[in-house]
Amino acid sequence: MQCINPSRRLFTQGLALAAGAAAFPRAFAADGTPLLVMAGAGYRRPVEALCAAFSAQTGASVERSYGNLQQLFAQIRASGRVDALIGDEELIAQNKDLDLPQRVVLGQSTMVLAWRRKLLGRYSPQPITDPVRDLPSMQTLCMTNPQTIFGRAGKAWLQAKGLWEPLQDKLKIVQTLPQVSAYLTSGQIDAGFLNLTEALAVKGQLGGYIALQPGPGSYAPIDIIAAMPAASAGDPATASARAAFARFLQTDPARATLRDNGL
Repeated sequence: MQCINPSRRLFTQGLALAAGAAAFPRAFAADGTPLLVMAGAGYRRPVEALCAAFSAQTGASVERSYGNLQQLFAQIRASGRVDALIGDEELIAQNKDLDLPQRVVLGQSTMVLAWRRKLLGRYSPQPITDPVRDLPSMQTLCMTNPQTIFGRAGKAWLQAKGLWEPLQDKLKIVQTLPQVSAYLTSGQIDAGFLNLTEALAVKGQLGGYIALQPGPGSYAPIDIIAAMPAASAGDPATASARAAFARFLQTDPARATLRDNGL
């Protein structure tokens, strides 16, 4: 697997995103009502890059909020406010009361099994070669709550491989993917399920990872979208800025940033 310096990747993404500025003139007052973008915590890295580039190009202010989708659903219901919710299409679609009819498809997310450094008492490029065979020998396995996107995917994969029940006493359940990666990079757990986006963000601090493909005998495909309120929702300035953000997400530079971050 090719190793790319993270700072170089971010610099390259910044140049690419800046190149699209001409298509989005600075049409929004910086002191106006900011857009509110919510996203699953495992997608923080690309969302931060996208929102910063959009603000630089348009002058629109963008607030960001991250967490697992269940937490974000609760926040939206309590406040009645969100301009873009980024996460798993299926989970968002199940919560019809949120009233987010507009969709921008961002990509398909891949689950990976990652492991800590010195997993076998030494640095090794790939100590896990067969997850079904090797996982039972691990002391600890971390995943997010099965109500979250990748907790659900991790449980489905383990069940499909006949490992869900046998590994119950080794499972550590947390709420977000960054918590899984924090345990992995600190060496407090042996292995854990991440999305490819989070794995790429902390790649240099891991022992390695293996991509687990969706499909029969695995987990269901995970389509990541930006779900938005109806075009007419909110005041005209906010609606206009939200429409510009939707267009921006479909530009080539934005798509390149998503691809570089595992989507």
